Amino acid sequence: MTTPDHFPIASRTQILALLPTFIVVAVDATGMGIILPLLPFYSQRLGATPFIVGSLISVYALCQLVAGPVVGTLSDRYGRRRVLIVSQIGTLAGFVLLASANSLTLVFLARIIDGLTSGNISVAHAYAAEHSEPRARKQALGTTSGAIGTGLLVGPALSGFLVQFGVTAPIWAAAALSLISIAATIKLLPSDCPASGVLDTRRDIELTLEPKAARVLLLMPYAWGLLGLLILFFFANSMFISQVALFLSARFSWQGHPFGARELGAVFAYAGFINIIVQGLLITQASRFTSDRTLVVVAFVIMSAGFSGLAIVGRTGLLAVLLTLIILGTTFIRTTLTAELSRSVPPHRQGMIMGLNQSLMSGANIFAPLVSGALIDRRLYATWALSMAATAACGAIAATGLLASSRPETASLDKPHAHPEPI
Repeated sequence: MTTPDHFPIASRTQILALLPTFIVVAVDATGMGIILPLLPFYSQRLGATPFIVGSLISVYALCQLVAGPVVGTLSDRYGRRRVLIVSQIGTLAGFVLLASANSLTLVFLARIIDGLTSGNISVAHAYAAEHSEPRARKQALGTTSGAIGTGLLVGPALSGFLVQFGVTAPIWAAAALSLISIAATIKLLPSDCPASGVLDTRRDIELTLEPKAARVLLLMPYAWGLLGLLILFFFANSMFISQVALFLSARFSWQGHPFGARELGAVFAYAGFINIIVQGLLITQASRFTSDRTLVVVAFVIMSAGFSGLAIVGRTGLLAVLLTLIILGTTFIRTTLTAELSRSVPPHRQGMIMGLNQSLMSGANIFAPLVSGALIDRRLYATWALSMAATAACGAIAATGLLASSRPETASLDKPHAHPEPI
């Protein structure tokens, strides 16, 4: 059994140092949480089919795929705070355009702008990892993930409340929160320096293209194994998130009417509540008694069970149980694998590995919503649910073989003497 010494708790000083990051990410995530339950129904009003709804998510992910490595590397070069502010400005512009849209073309343009300047979460994860001790990194990343959970609890609930004042009211609220987030970043987040400590233009340009970094990652098969597990997770999760609104609207009703933006807001708020419980209590306690491998395998299994149940269940009461299983599995997998990925590379590669993680996530998010949208468009609801269940089951099998019972040493792989060739 794993001893508590293997999972030290971040000190009070470290947690207080991350408090500004928590506030900034929580406000940012609240804005995203407002949009999540609303976008499918908002797009449908403008004539979108389920496949078009999936395409909106795919085009956003495609833009993230292009921008992800650049955002991660720029945050390494110029500091997390500067890049975070630019990213937030892009999010604000995307929200304003979305609220003003009177056609699907403008909705697509809004998602493209937001996607190209996205990177808030990966930069925040890198900032948290960089400002914490390696052995306490899971708790530090848990603080950031807890901020996301807080936003995804408050945001959807706020969206469900505001939609009664007009379909664009929640979007304008998200834009206002994005503006607050920019101000909070400028005011609260301390200025940080690049990982190298000193900006050297020639060296930074070389690091942007840096073949050495790619070679270093090739020497880390454990990190690539973790990324492979994350791809499976992202694919199943993206299939679910992209079409759960239209699936619930077609299959379930509440108080005599189909699920709409208000009901979906409640579902996402519940997901945020579970996220907070897991981040604040369950994941640290679970880590004291079992290995990360066991946590991830069990989480994939309960996700698969929840998705399988969606294929056959038609009662709202049982739906709540299935959604709880899916949300629990999702939260445990995301946090555990992200922390393990961060620990698998040296500290000054955090921006790069998190940017790569976001790019691979975006790759999964490009194809999964299209597949998901095509299935829902044809009303193949059981096939949709069983496809996600099968993907999660593959994740459980792969995690059994890929995850290490003890973490490999990686810091030495990136020391200067390990690669004598000049940069």
